[in-house]
Amino acid sequence: MIKALQDSSPGVLLTRVLIAAVVVFATYNPTGKSIYHWISGHANPSDAWVILAGIVTVLVNVALLIAAWKALGMMGTVIVLILFAALAYLSLQEGWVSSGNAASIQWLGLILYSIFLGIGLSGAILWRRATGQVITDEADDV
Repeated sequence: MIKALQDSSPGVLLTRVLIAAVVVFATYNPTGKSIYHWISGHANPSDAWVILAGIVTVLVNVALLIAAWKALGMMGTVIVLILFAALAYLSLQEGWVSSGNAASIQWLGLILYSIFLGIGLSGAILWRRATGQVITDEADDV
Protein backbone atom coordinates (compact mmCIF):
# COMPACT_ATOMS: atom_id res chain seq x y z
CA MET A 1 0.00 0.00 0.00
CA ILE A 2 1.18 3.50 -0.74
CA LYS A 3 2.56 5.13 2.41
CA ALA A 4 0.67 8.40 1.83
CA LEU A 5 -2.64 6.53 1.87
CA GLN A 6 -2.01 4.77 5.18
CA ASP A 7 -2.61 7.94 7.19
CA SER A 8 -6.30 8.33 6.39
CA SER A 9 -7.79 7.52 9.77
CA PRO A 10 -10.78 9.40 11.19
CA GLY A 11 -8.26 11.40 13.22
CA VAL A 12 -6.80 12.83 10.02
CA LEU A 13 -10.27 13.83 8.86
CA LEU A 14 -11.06 15.43 12.21
CA THR A 15 -7.73 17.27 12.16
CA ARG A 16 -8.55 18.75 8.76
CA VAL A 17 -11.96 19.90 9.96
CA LEU A 18 -10.31 21.48 13.03
CA ILE A 19 -7.73 23.25 10.87
CA ALA A 20 -10.54 24.65 8.74
CA ALA A 21 -12.43 25.69 11.89
CA VAL A 22 -9.38 27.51 13.27
CA VAL A 23 -9.03 29.45 10.01
CA VAL A 24 -12.75 30.28 9.82
CA PHE A 25 -13.12 31.32 13.46
CA ALA A 26 -9.86 33.28 13.45
CA THR A 27 -11.12 35.14 10.41
CA TYR A 28 -14.51 36.02 11.92
CA ASN A 29 -16.62 35.03 14.89
CA PRO A 30 -19.48 36.70 16.78
CA THR A 31 -17.43 37.23 19.96
CA GLY A 32 -15.67 40.22 18.43
CA LYS A 33 -12.21 38.68 18.80
CA SER A 34 -11.16 37.89 15.25
CA ILE A 35 -8.91 39.18 12.52
CA TYR A 36 -11.92 40.89 10.92
CA HIS A 37 -12.71 42.76 14.13
CA TRP A 38 -9.05 43.62 14.71
CA ILE A 39 -8.70 45.07 11.21
CA SER A 40 -12.02 46.94 11.23
CA GLY A 41 -11.39 48.39 14.68
CA HIS A 42 -7.74 49.28 14.16
CA ALA A 43 -6.83 52.93 14.64
CA ASN A 44 -4.65 52.95 11.53
CA PRO A 45 -6.16 50.65 8.87
CA SER A 46 -3.37 51.55 6.42
CA ASP A 47 -0.71 50.13 8.75
CA ALA A 48 1.47 47.55 6.98
CA TRP A 49 0.74 44.87 9.60
CA VAL A 50 -3.00 45.35 9.21
CA ILE A 51 -2.78 45.13 5.43
CA LEU A 52 -0.53 42.05 5.62
CA ALA A 53 -2.90 40.33 8.06
CA GLY A 54 -5.85 41.07 5.80
CA ILE A 55 -4.09 39.78 2.69
CA VAL A 56 -2.86 36.59 4.40
CA THR A 57 -6.33 35.97 5.85
CA VAL A 58 -7.99 36.33 2.46
CA LEU A 59 -5.37 34.14 0.77
CA VAL A 60 -5.69 31.32 3.31
CA ASN A 61 -9.49 31.40 3.10
CA VAL A 62 -9.45 31.41 -0.70
CA ALA A 63 -6.92 28.55 -0.76
CA LEU A 64 -9.15 26.45 1.50
CA LEU A 65 -12.22 27.28 -0.56
CA ILE A 66 -10.47 26.37 -3.82
CA ALA A 67 -9.22 23.10 -2.30
CA ALA A 68 -12.74 22.25 -1.14
CA TRP A 69 -14.23 23.15 -4.52
CA LYS A 70 -11.65 21.08 -6.42
CA ALA A 71 -12.12 18.10 -4.13
CA LEU A 72 -15.92 18.14 -4.11
CA GLY A 73 -16.69 19.56 -7.54
CA MET A 74 -19.98 21.23 -8.33
CA MET A 75 -22.15 18.19 -7.64
CA GLY A 76 -20.43 17.39 -4.33
CA THR A 77 -20.69 21.01 -3.25
CA VAL A 78 -24.40 21.08 -4.09
CA ILE A 79 -24.98 17.84 -2.16
CA VAL A 80 -23.13 19.17 0.91
CA LEU A 81 -24.99 22.50 0.74
CA ILE A 82 -28.36 20.72 0.52
CA LEU A 83 -27.42 18.61 3.54
CA PHE A 84 -26.32 21.71 5.46
CA ALA A 85 -29.51 23.57 4.53
CA ALA A 86 -31.50 20.67 5.96
CA LEU A 87 -29.35 20.69 9.12
CA ALA A 88 -29.80 24.45 9.51
CA TYR A 89 -33.55 24.11 9.07
CA LEU A 90 -33.65 21.27 11.61
CA SER A 91 -31.60 23.33 14.08
CA LEU A 92 -34.04 26.23 13.77
CA GLN A 93 -37.13 24.03 13.94
CA GLU A 94 -35.96 22.13 17.02
CA GLY A 95 -34.88 25.31 18.80
CA TRP A 96 -31.20 24.37 18.96
CA VAL A 97 -30.50 27.72 17.31
CA SER A 98 -32.63 30.78 17.99
CA SER A 99 -33.89 32.52 14.85
CA GLY A 100 -34.16 35.76 16.84
CA ASN A 101 -30.51 35.69 17.86
CA ALA A 102 -28.16 36.79 15.08
CA ALA A 103 -25.08 35.50 16.92
CA SER A 104 -26.45 31.96 17.17
CA ILE A 105 -27.23 31.92 13.45
CA GLN A 106 -23.71 33.21 12.75
CA TRP A 107 -22.22 30.45 14.92
CA LEU A 108 -24.26 27.85 13.04
CA GLY A 109 -23.16 29.22 9.67
CA LEU A 110 -19.51 29.35 10.70
CA ILE A 111 -19.61 25.80 12.07
CA LEU A 112 -21.23 24.48 8.89
CA TYR A 113 -18.76 26.41 6.73
CA SER A 114 -15.86 24.95 8.74
CA ILE A 115 -17.23 21.45 8.25
CA PHE A 116 -17.68 22.13 4.52
CA LEU A 117 -14.04 23.22 4.21
CA GLY A 118 -12.90 20.23 6.28
CA ILE A 119 -14.90 17.86 4.08
CA GLY A 120 -13.36 19.54 1.05
CA LEU A 121 -9.85 19.13 2.44
CA SER A 122 -10.65 15.47 3.05
CA GLY A 123 -12.55 14.92 -0.20
CA ALA A 124 -10.08 12.51 -1.77
CA ILE A 125 -9.82 10.48 1.44
CA LEU A 126 -13.60 10.26 1.79
CA TRP A 127 -14.02 9.30 -1.87
CA ARG A 128 -11.37 6.58 -1.57
CA ARG A 129 -13.01 5.20 1.56
CA ALA A 130 -16.47 5.22 -0.01
CA THR A 131 -15.56 3.80 -3.41
CA GLY A 132 -12.13 2.21 -3.09
CA GLN A 133 -10.88 4.40 -5.95
CA VAL A 134 -7.80 6.56 -5.67
CA ILE A 135 -8.05 10.06 -7.14
CA THR A 136 -5.05 11.42 -9.00
CA ASP A 137 -4.53 14.79 -10.65
CA GLU A 138 -3.35 15.02 -14.22
CA ALA A 139 -1.02 17.92 -14.69
CA ASP A 140 -0.98 19.35 -18.22
CA ASP A 141 2.09 21.49 -17.57
CA VAL A 142 4.47 18.62 -16.76
